[in-house]
Amino acid sequence: MDRILDLIYDAAGEHELWPAVLTAIADLTQSEGGILFGQSLAAEQVYFDFNGRLNQECSRIYQERHMQNPWSLAMEQQPVGHLVLSDEVVALGDLKKSGFYDDVLQPQGIGHNAMIALAARDDFRVAFNICRSKSRGEFETTERKLLEALAPHLRRSVTLGFKLTGYRALRNAAFDVIDKLSDGVVVMGLHGRVLFANRAACSLEAEGTLKLKPSIATWSPAHSRRLASLVRSALAGGAGGTASVPSSDRTRLITVVVVGLRSREVSSLSWVHISDGACAAFIIDPLQRDTVGAQQLMDAYGLTKAEARVAVTACSGRTTAEAGLALGLSPNTVKTHLRRVFAKTDTGGHAGLAALLATLGVVKAAGKETT
Repeated sequence: MDRILDLIYDAAGEHELWPAVLTAIADLTQSEGGILFGQSLAAEQVYFDFNGRLNQECSRIYQERHMQNPWSLAMEQQPVGHLVLSDEVVALGDLKKSGFYDDVLQPQGIGHNAMIALAARDDFRVAFNICRSKSRGEFETTERKLLEALAPHLRRSVTLGFKLTGYRALRNAAFDVIDKLSDGVVVMGLHGRVLFANRAACSLEAEGTLKLKPSIATWSPAHSRRLASLVRSALAGGAGGTASVPSSDRTRLITVVVVGLRSREVSSLSWVHISDGACAAFIIDPLQRDTVGAQQLMDAYGLTKAEARVAVTACSGRTTAEAGLALGLSPNTVKTHLRRVFAKTDTGGHAGLAALLATLGVVKAAGKETT
């Protein structure tokens, strides 16, 4: 029993253990096997299932043709956590008249079932089943009491499992957001070793501008010493600082801002499985920042396609005449579009619009149109 309880709670964090849980409970109750479904009868959809020693082909047939069956229909109105024995709701003789019995149960020799709804919301239910052969007969009083004792533990494990799944999804979403940033993000530990680097930082490593193993550095020894000094300052409780680093092809300067992490930020990082984070570097690459798309401006500020293209082109360092030439428009038309852009974005001029585009450029957007 202790082993089964350990397995039940371990399965909350490791879902692949549920078949072992079901098999162990089946052994304890002299049953053929068990199955755990997350399903919607109205949609006739099984969202997940864990099979403990039952026939996989019969399970497939159940999902394809027999989700609406005498047992599942009887369980629809049962309260969560309540053990229901199949013989109490459907006599075996009546069950044998169903296609569900012919296609799913009879091939496995199953005639009896112990069922518990472990969770329910709207039409979604988590259904726990321990299936017993016809030859074994109905569940006895001792076996019933055992299953009733396990029911609250099974419910807690399933509920905890849903929460852990949600936390993992949020953690993965946090990483996804960081990876969508145009700016590089590097988190370092107490000794300056890199614990995490997002996609933008890794791309700078791939091109040879940065080194991320074991500590943040660059191709230039002098600039590497400057970065190391900033990291040591941040780790010692100082303010960190800012450095400019030349790209590997010497065509641009990369700005690196190093800061120490406070206790609240360290706690947030541990929640997403980055332990011992002590300082971070934010890396601003002007080549990446200049990637805001026309579609982003259209979506955010209701610009027309022509206005958005003028806004992006005019803030790329070109004069009005050059922007018009690039877009095939007259300078007067460019000016007219820009006046509308300034009004819609509430920027008031080129400087404000350029700052807005730089801000939007922090996040990469899929399928951008930049011209």
